[in-house]
Amino acid sequence: MNWDAISAISEVLGSVAVVITLLYLAVQVRQSTKSDQSTALEGTVNTAIATRQAVYESAELANIINRGMKDHEDLSEDELLRFRLSVQNTLWGIWNIYAQSKLTGLSGSVWEAQKPFILRMLTSNGGAWFWRNYRSEYEKEFAGALDQIVRSHEGSVQN
Repeated sequence: MNWDAISAISEVLGSVAVVITLLYLAVQVRQSTKSDQSTALEGTVNTAIATRQAVYESAELANIINRGMKDHEDLSEDELLRFRLSVQNTLWGIWNIYAQSKLTGLSGSVWEAQKPFILRMLTSNGGAWFWRNYRSEYEKEFAGALDQIVRSHEGSVQN
C-alpha cells in the first residue's frame, strides 16, 4: 500500500468520524432542549402551586383577594398591600410562563392555557386597578401581550 492510499483512507475515516460526532452532538442538543423545557414547565407549575397554596391555606388572604377583585377601595391599607402583592406575585408567575415559552421553547399551549385566568384577573375591578397602576413594572413585551388579551376580550364583548 502506498502513502496516497493510506492518506485517502485516513481522510475517509476522519470524515466519517466527524459525521458521527455531529450526529451525536445533535442528539445531545435535542435531549438537552427537552430537559430544559421539562425543567421550565416544572418551575412554572411549582410557582403556580405555591401562589395558590398561599391563598387556600389562608382564609384571611382568600377574603382579601375576593374583596379586592370586586372593589379594591373596600380594603384597608394593610389589606390593599396584601392584595397588591398577591396579584403581583401571580402575574410574576405568569410572566415566568411567558418568558419560558419564549426562551426555552416551552409549549405555547402552556402560555395559551393562562389566558382565561389572565382575563378573569385583569377584567375584575381590582385587577384592572392593579394593571393600570403597576403595568409599568413588567417587561414591555409581556405587558403588551396582557394588554392584547384584555383588548381581544373587550372586542368580543362589544360584537
